[in-house]
Amino acid sequence: MLIEKAKSTTLIMRRRLSALSLANLQNHLGKIIILLPMALLLIYLIIFSQPRFMSESKVAIKRSDDINGSSLNVGLLLGASNPSSAEDALYLKEYINSPDMLAVLDKQLNFHEAFSHSGLDFLNHLAKEETAERFLAYYRSRISVAYDDKTGLLDIQTQGFTPEFAKQFNQAVLKESERFINELSHRIARDQLTFAENEMQKARARLDQSKGELLSYQNHNNVLDPEAQALAASTLVNTLVGQKIQMEADLRNLLTYLRDDAPQVISAKNAVASLQSQIDDEKSKITAPEGHKLNRMAVDFEEIKAKVAFDTDIYKLALTSIERTRVEAARKLKVLSVISSPQQPQESTFPNVPYLIACWLLVCCLLYGTLKLLLAVIEDHKD
Repeated sequence: MLIEKAKSTTLIMRRRLSALSLANLQNHLGKIIILLPMALLLIYLIIFSQPRFMSESKVAIKRSDDINGSSLNVGLLLGASNPSSAEDALYLKEYINSPDMLAVLDKQLNFHEAFSHSGLDFLNHLAKEETAERFLAYYRSRISVAYDDKTGLLDIQTQGFTPEFAKQFNQAVLKESERFINELSHRIARDQLTFAENEMQKARARLDQSKGELLSYQNHNNVLDPEAQALAASTLVNTLVGQKIQMEADLRNLLTYLRDDAPQVISAKNAVASLQSQIDDEKSKITAPEGHKLNRMAVDFEEIKAKVAFDTDIYKLALTSIERTRVEAARKLKVLSVISSPQQPQESTFPNVPYLIACWLLVCCLLYGTLKLLLAVIEDHKD
């Protein structure tokens, strides 16, 4: 009986102690959950926090053919940005947040030196010996790039512990962004133009080779144009044949009143025979089964001339392609237009003290209410 009475007494004392501890915890819960965190926040804001300044700029990416008949669509009429410009703006946004941009800016601005002047602000301090991943995360926390779908503008905000650095930071971003956009558009144009110029050089080499073959053929055969010479020889043969016919007619006229052994008849016959020999000689120059005759030379020469004409047309097309590529490249060049240039701030933007206090107080109150409800549930279960 004594043992059971002692156990019941002990259990009652434990319940009383637990009730007292819960009561004490509820009494001090507000101080622990609300007052203590708020005090820590105020101490950080007053003593440790370092003011940060922000510089802002707005840019747009434009092309010379953004507004023309081919790119005008319903979206543009409704005020939407051009799809190609939007794509370029998103490319630029990703580049600004990339390690490549960080490497370029770090060489120009020395981020480790600039962001190490944080005073006692341990939350926003950049250590000199920092990993690449943490360095990139810190850089991204100090720059904000937002794209507006309606206007097609990129809003670039940069932070610094001094107004001068915040402005320099933004100006450096704009300069490197302009270089990136120019390189992005010029690279494609250069590749296209280089290809067209290489094709033009190949076409020029083929044309020079064809012309060389033509000159070599003319020099080797000692003829300027076999076709023209064959035409001239044919004309001469036709003329000689006409003369022969006339002389034969005169000979027949002489034979009507003279004998065959008459001197005039003999002279006429000799003239006709001589003219026939000349005709045969001229015909042999034009056509023959073998040898370098004018007809064969004309065929070979015509083939070489056709090759030269074809290569000349190819060369003209190559030159036209180069000019067309240059015009097309100039038409599609992209420009980074600065709508709002960065200004040197005069007031600090961060930390936003009212906003931080309000948010921190709201979180503490929510946590206080949650724990208060939890303790009440526990107390109800014990009763």
